Amino acid sequence: MGPLSPPPPLLDLVGAAGTWVREELAHATFEAWHFFPHGSAGAAPTHVFIQPVASGDPAAVARGVTTTVLREVRPAEAARRGHRTGHPERYPLAERVEELLRAPDRPTEAYLAAIALRYERLADAGNRSPVRSLVEITGLPLGTVKSHIQLARKRGLLEAVGAKAGGRATGRAHALVAAAEPADGG
Repeated sequence: MGPLSPPPPLLDLVGAAGTWVREELAHATFEAWHFFPHGSAGAAPTHVFIQPVASGDPAAVARGVTTTVLREVRPAEAARRGHRTGHPERYPLAERVEELLRAPDRPTEAYLAAIALRYERLADAGNRSPVRSLVEITGLPLGTVKSHIQLARKRGLLEAVGAKAGGRATGRAHALVAAAEPADGG
């Protein structure tokens, strides 16, 4: 979907280390560049830059970035695409999280931490029902997943973010997932 190095004006835009992922918009008339900081647990970029492409339709470029173009911006899809193209450093704990969510000995502290991180990622990606998505991911009943989310909150692994739906995985949750032993013991 294009190079993984942003155009020169974007290189100095962000001081933090991270990855830019390109997304085509409006029938290849515009491109969006999504910046994901390294080590981020979420699927939401910290910066999005939209610009016309050189070969874009001149009439569409003259209209500018309309709401129609903006509706095409899909940060979560860009994040998944960036992850598939060989940039797992964006979510260094992602594989461990998925492994812990399928672990047979639930709910351990590491599993609850994984629930917190995955819940945060789903909410950041704009998922309207992160709990239902966790039901699909874990294969557990809805009531069980809800109780696991509440338990993660109670144990200080997932905290509320103001009046916003969702939550933030705590530093303790990140540390627990990072320290969790792989299922194969190595």
